[in-house]
Order: sequence, then structure tokens, then C-alpha cells
Amino acid sequence: MLAVLRPVLLTATLIAASSTANAADYACEGLVPVGQTMICSGFEPNWAIKLTCGGASMTADFIDAFSGAGIQTTPGTVTFSSADPWTFETSHPVRGTIAATPGGCTDESDAVRDFTFTPTAAPGLSGPFFPFCCRVP
Repeated sequence: MLAVLRPVLLTATLIAASSTANAADYACEGLVPVGQTMICSGFEPNWAIKLTCGGASMTADFIDAFSGAGIQTTPGTVTFSSADPWTFETSHPVRGTIAATPGGCTDESDAVRDFTFTPTAAPGLSGPFFPFCCRVP
């Protein structure tokens, strides 16, 4: 009887382990894989938000290339209030939503991206804000 159950138990264990690994890969809000970053770059003026997944939590860097003093990166925190679209606010404060749009966002270099960021607030900028693309390099 144990010989018959052993392959079934092994298969169930492997399936559970693979789903756990996949879930752990996207531990940060189901948006960014562990150890990866998502960069949402704006232009006119040039700025970006970089979301980095460190495991169970995510950080946010505001990259400012429009201040005239060179490119400045300010670390910060991020909180999410919904998923797909992912609504978030950073400590900078940058606010907005990121939507999964597979192949639906074309950036300023004509590269096709899978996520679209629609900002509603960014430090030092006033609206109107236009959507732009996000990438996981």
C-alpha cells in the first residue's frame, strides 16, 4: 500500500513546492519578482519611480532628472491599496496606478512594454499627467 501511495505523495509534494516557489517569486504585491526591480520612466520632464522587491517588502526610489543638478535618486517607501491595477503611494509622494497591459504600452523609444503607469501625483510636478510604460529589466 505504501509503495502505491509513495508516487502520489511525491507528486503532491512537488506540485506544492512549485506553487510555493512561484508565489514566492512574486512576493511583492504579486507585481515584482523577488530580487528584481520595476522601473516606470516618465519623460517631459524626465523622472522615474523604481520599485525594488527585497523579499517580503518593496522599496521605492524617486529618480529625478529634471532638477538641473544632475540625476538625483531619493530612496523611499511604498504602500499599495489595490492590485491589478496596482494603486500605490510612495513617501516622495508619487501616487498612481500600474496596470498589466501585455504588449499594450509603447515607450518613447518605441519599445513595447507589458505594464502602464498612470501617475496622479509626483513631487515638483503638476498635472495633467499622462500614462507611461514600466519595465522589469
